[in-house]
Amino acid sequence: MKNIRGLIFYAVKTICYIILFIVTFLLCLNFFDSFHKGCRLYVDMEGTGVYEEPLQVLFTDTADEEFTGERCDNIELNIKDGSFKLKEKIRLTPLSTPKLRLDLGSAEGANIVINKLRYQDDTGYCDIDLTQIAESPLNNGVRTSLENGALTIVTTNGDPYIVADSISTVPFKDRNELWAGISALVIVLLIYRYVRLKAVYSMAEDLWHNRRLMFSLAANDFKTKYSGSYFGTIWAFIQPICTILVFWFVFQVGFRSTDVGNVPYIIWFIAGIIPWFFFSDAWNSASNCLIEYSFLVKKVVFNVHILPLVKIVSNLFVHIFFVFFMLAIYIIYGLRPGIYMLQILYYSFCMIALVISLSLITAPLMVFFKDLGQIMNIVLQFGMWLTPILWNIDIIPSNLRGIFKLNPMYYIVQGYRDSLIYNVVFWNNIKQTLYFWIVVFVLMLMGCIIFRKLRPHFADVL
Repeated sequence: MKNIRGLIFYAVKTICYIILFIVTFLLCLNFFDSFHKGCRLYVDMEGTGVYEEPLQVLFTDTADEEFTGERCDNIELNIKDGSFKLKEKIRLTPLSTPKLRLDLGSAEGANIVINKLRYQDDTGYCDIDLTQIAESPLNNGVRTSLENGALTIVTTNGDPYIVADSISTVPFKDRNELWAGISALVIVLLIYRYVRLKAVYSMAEDLWHNRRLMFSLAANDFKTKYSGSYFGTIWAFIQPICTILVFWFVFQVGFRSTDVGNVPYIIWFIAGIIPWFFFSDAWNSASNCLIEYSFLVKKVVFNVHILPLVKIVSNLFVHIFFVFFMLAIYIIYGLRPGIYMLQILYYSFCMIALVISLSLITAPLMVFFKDLGQIMNIVLQFGMWLTPILWNIDIIPSNLRGIFKLNPMYYIVQGYRDSLIYNVVFWNNIKQTLYFWIVVFVLMLMGCIIFRKLRPHFADVL
């Protein structure tokens, strides 16, 4: 009988690793394909005598389509004393662009040097022939010359522009399947090395057997948090609502300086602040759980690893209420969230996984280093303002946005907005999705190691 159970376990284990490899391969393949998806123009240029109006790229879908102001993208320039240098990838809207026009502002007598123009779409890429641009009869208000492979332009009137047409791409050398297979194999081997399915199964089984105790403790924690106050648990909902109203008044009614597109600010704002409320409260309370429940930690037979989950579930009650509150606000404003709204379940799971991984690190450390609580309050205070909750990330220069996207909460906040406002499915952002789960996996691994190493000493210190 024992041998049969062992064979069944290894069969299930093999099937799990095969499924894991297939899923990881598909995610990695999507990840590598994403580098080739989209229509972009890489611009390497510099100039002097430029004081007015930003540069613009106008593009078309078909070769016979006329250029219009509806299909254009402004290029942000950092101009100092009329001089600028620009090296940037510009995302274009159409899937392919047979021709494009580069408007050079309205400064007459400006000198601009274009070192390189590289075009890329789903089919391939090409370095745009600068000789073709120099000889194009469609140019307007410019004198051009070629020197050492660079195109020198002198603007001669108030509406200068250059045109690149008949763009033909060279297909990519597609080795994405190979790289995806290698990456998936490495990930599965790392998981096999550092994650023990027996340990995961035992933990899951242990949590399942203690589910009633966990939910009972969570419900009791939720009630006792506000016990003794006249309004009781109502305070759990009043304070966040007041915070929402204050920020809404300051940023929409007061400053009126936040551009969030074609949606009301309150709609955009609550989709970011509500997940942050859960994250900050759950992480803070889960980090203090061992100290707060020290009488349970000292018991030899009690499973202390469920205590962070007790605090997280306790805060989840409030989060569920605010999700429905958010949907009610959307309906009042005339917005009808569709099928994409179901992604909130996925992003909520992401947030719970992030809080668990962080609390497994901070909860045991809090027992030995009480000052960690004050450090966490500072981190949460900075984190709220550094996460694009109150402000739109589009106001940040494009070369700095990647730094802000390293924050795991950016993925969740943007995910809530994608689900409720922009109708974007999560697998369309495969790079950010993979990055988020890699961060959670590393934090979870660190948390499990720290919790296991420090657990024998909890009772002595408490």
